[in-house]
Amino acid sequence: MNSSNNKFKKEEGSFTVEASLIFPVVLFILVLLLFFTMYMYQKTFLNQHAYAASERAAYSWDNSHKQAMTGEYGVGEHDNLYWRLTDDRMLGALFGWAGADNQVSVSIPGGEGGNLSEQKLAQAVQHMPSAMKGTIEYQNSLIQRKVTTKLEQVISLPLPSFLFDSGNRVLTQGSSAVVEPVEFIRTVDLIRYYAAKFKGKGGAATSTAAEAGLVVQHFGKSKK
Repeated sequence: MNSSNNKFKKEEGSFTVEASLIFPVVLFILVLLLFFTMYMYQKTFLNQHAYAASERAAYSWDNSHKQAMTGEYGVGEHDNLYWRLTDDRMLGALFGWAGADNQVSVSIPGGEGGNLSEQKLAQAVQHMPSAMKGTIEYQNSLIQRKVTTKLEQVISLPLPSFLFDSGNRVLTQGSSAVVEPVEFIRTVDLIRYYAAKFKGKGGAATSTAAEAGLVVQHFGKSKK
């Protein structure tokens, strides 16, 4: 009886038992971290392309003749004068209740532009890798104009199918606001000018209207 108890108290073979229990767990954790790192790398790579496409489209939005990669365009190449009213979805933002649309989208890859807005979006995603699929869309809410790129890519990894809700697909999106400082300054000058004109017609603030007119004339001459 004592000899059997002494056998259980011996520490011979304890390292083998511990190794057989711990090493598989450590190996599984390492493989899991490896797959997670590969997944995050693909997501970061996809996210970079999404933001790059959105920023290119937003930067060249004021002129469809700009090259998406460099922003260059030829002298005298510009869009028509009233493209912001007809092709910029402004009517849809103002009268959306009448059935007008304030949003336009182009598929990735292979999207072709029909109207002016679609052409600008299609130019921004011309150099997108063929393995990436998704959409790039432009939305004009009157107060804010933005370009949003949504991308997805299928990866051949077994673990993300149960670790992530998206399964084997990597999903991401990037947005960029469309800003036009020069056009904003012109709009402010125009509003100030007509506000002063309307006040002058009422018999008050005539001097203010004259001063506003002189300011507009001064800026107009300096721009020329």
